[in-house]
Amino acid sequence: MRKAADAAAAPTDVRRSILRGEEGQIGVLIIGYMLVSLLVVSVVMGASALYLGHKKLLAAADGAALAAADTFSLGDVAAPGEGPAAVLAPGAVQTEVNRYLSLTDAAERIPGLTVDSETGTADGRTAKVVLTGVVHPPLVNFLVPDGIPITAVSEARARLSQ
Repeated sequence: MRKAADAAAAPTDVRRSILRGEEGQIGVLIIGYMLVSLLVVSVVMGASALYLGHKKLLAAADGAALAAADTFSLGDVAAPGEGPAAVLAPGAVQTEVNRYLSLTDAAERIPGLTVDSETGTADGRTAKVVLTGVVHPPLVNFLVPDGIPITAVSEARARLSQ
């Protein structure tokens, strides 16, 4: 009877000794998964911050381009039978962009906001606005202390219609 009891207890003793070698391994897995999860969360937060920062900058560039396109003056008649054409002056575009950005307090909402030298008009009818800003993503600021520079370009065309 003793042998039967020892034989029945032997598999459980073997299982216990195997399981004792595995004790604590689940803790390592949990820590590993937590680190991977935190890494994924920080990457998603950084990408979201960049996306939202670019959208803010693009909205400011769009508004500035529209305001600059409204500074047109009447030019010569483009073709017979047509009325006068809208003409933009590069200096007026730059001035209006700066005025628009100061009126909307864009510099307070977008860190490092600057108007690029490409802002103006190339053809006298289209206002082109190029803005540059800086985004500081959360959790990884120590890796990029100066932030990540972003640029937004927007164009608006001045056109007269009857």
